[in-house]
Amino acid sequence: MKKKPNFIGKLNKREIFLLLDEARYYHNYSCEEDKAMKICDKILEIYPNNRDAMLIKAGSLGSLDKEKESFELITKIINKWPNHWEAHYLLGLALFNINEKKALRYLKKSISLKKTFDNTITAAQLTHFLEDNDYKKYLEYAKDIDSSRYKKYMKNYWEWEIY
Repeated sequence: MKKKPNFIGKLNKREIFLLLDEARYYHNYSCEEDKAMKICDKILEIYPNNRDAMLIKAGSLGSLDKEKESFELITKIINKWPNHWEAHYLLGLALFNINEKKALRYLKKSISLKKTFDNTITAAQLTHFLEDNDYKKYLEYAKDIDSSRYKKYMKNYWEWEIY
């Protein structure tokens, strides 16, 4: 059985890695955002500039409809690490249904820094909603990155109609 750190004093790199992995699980797979944020908050108490903990927390805040707090944290991350793709992606997600053109700018910035399945498929969906044929280009990027995930996404999540 893995020993959980007690959060007293400093954490070593392995303990931080394990905690971040657990927080990602709670955020990405089990959708237990409160648990993910609790872990991230503990890490951030000791290491206030841990980018991964900040990113996971920002995503969890957005999932809990705490848009203002999420936006503030994402902005802080972008100001501190302007060339990191994930914060730009999260800001694009946060703005997806609020300001589509601004969201697309952040998604494009994210893609320019690092093409991932998530940022390219999100850009594809948004450009499709905006009736922009660039969606085909983004679909191809996503397919090239992970064809198996692409097939599942297109079958289960892609929305062809603009409502």
